[in-house]
Amino acid sequence: MLDAAVIGAGHNGLVAAAYLARAGLSVEVFERRDVVGGACVTEELWPGVRASPGAYTLSLLLTRVIDELELARHGLRVDVHDPYLFAPLPDGRRVVTWSDPARTHRQIENDWTRADAHAYREWSSTRERAAARARPLMLEPSRERWLEAVGPALLEGSIADELSAIPSEEVRVPLAIQGLIGTLAGPEDPGTSFVSLYHELGEATGRPGAWGYARGGMGAVTAALRSAAEEAGAGVRTGAAVEAVTGENGRARGLVLDGGREVAARAVLSGADPLTTARLAGTEPPAGWRQQGPVVKVMVLLDGLPDFPAWPGLEPWRGTVDIGFSLADLTAAADDARAGRPAAHPWIEAACQTAVDETLAPPDRHVLSLFCQCFPPGADAELAADAAIARFAEVCPGLSDRVVDRLALGPRELEQRFGIAGGHIFHGEMLPGQLFEARPGPRRYGGLEGLYLAGSGAHPGGAVTGAPGLLAARAVIEDLADGALGPG
Repeated sequence: MLDAAVIGAGHNGLVAAAYLARAGLSVEVFERRDVVGGACVTEELWPGVRASPGAYTLSLLLTRVIDELELARHGLRVDVHDPYLFAPLPDGRRVVTWSDPARTHRQIENDWTRADAHAYREWSSTRERAAARARPLMLEPSRERWLEAVGPALLEGSIADELSAIPSEEVRVPLAIQGLIGTLAGPEDPGTSFVSLYHELGEATGRPGAWGYARGGMGAVTAALRSAAEEAGAGVRTGAAVEAVTGENGRARGLVLDGGREVAARAVLSGADPLTTARLAGTEPPAGWRQQGPVVKVMVLLDGLPDFPAWPGLEPWRGTVDIGFSLADLTAAADDARAGRPAAHPWIEAACQTAVDETLAPPDRHVLSLFCQCFPPGADAELAADAAIARFAEVCPGLSDRVVDRLALGPRELEQRFGIAGGHIFHGEMLPGQLFEARPGPRRYGGLEGLYLAGSGAHPGGAVTGAPGLLAARAVIEDLADGALGPG
């Protein structure tokens, strides 16, 4: 009998396995795909061209996970990408922000107005102080502690209200997009301030709040985690789909794999989403849990990088590119998806890691990752890709002539590829009512003793943080030490 069986070799499952094995426990990870990583993966999408079709940039992975698991020794290298945000406009203007707020202040004053620059500085300074208070709470699922740290406006308010002091709407739009990523919401909706703040809580690049690229793509993160877990003694099994969690008398007893093999374990940790975990365990998910993804991810193979009229050359391709021209556009996109329609004017957050990482593709090939919103669950991914590429071409007219091929992943395709029910990248909405109240803790998931939720549906939520995996591992270690899970 294993001490612990882990469902899924995504980043959280591997984090949990590494910590459990380091504690001297017997642990095995069971992954349905033939590659580890879940949605944090690098795959050869075209011959000789590798890219990350799920998560695409890194910031939120806990520094304690990086340090304690010695991920640098296991091959992880993360470089800050700059510009932080580049938002070109159809009329040739642009909004540019950098990982250094002082540099952003100078840039906005030069490109826009002194009033915009000063308002940005006040907003970013307030944000930096709130983020510094919130970072220690990534491992504390206490709404009261978070309220005390950041206040109700940042926890429950709208990103539109928070940015309202910046005079030029064009400057506000790319900042507002950060509150909508992966979330079916418009900028006026409650909770979007927190989604934006959450994206500033990372330190994985070595610079608080900055985002970067893991050299070799996001699969380099999970390759390092796998190496650390296996070095500690964990087993990682690929091509081993879990069909069910076994239980008896209200207690999880192990797993059943595809083909009928049974695995006995004192504890079962699930890196899967809450709906999938509940299905495997034959229990009920949290009441009213919302997990329909609004994202279409489009990977575009290019034979070169065209110029943006707003900023010719290679530099704008090195960071994040935001396409969204007004707050009304952002609101309309969410309204369309909520009404069951694909967004008429989707907004896009784009990245092109091949512009800075020569390990991923030959010199004459680049991959543009388009993270597009908002779309209903049944969206036609190919039609959404057409709309997204056309939208991007409004500010980069040469793009269409450079397209060689593409891979379009809507909510249905994301569900099929990564095993996430509903295709929601965060394993569920991170908005009021679901942020703390409904979000499950690691222990006794679905009422089963010995079943632990270790994926992004648990605190603190989505993105590549490792926090849910660490919290679940900590809970298992404590419960085994207390004898709560029975004898080994």
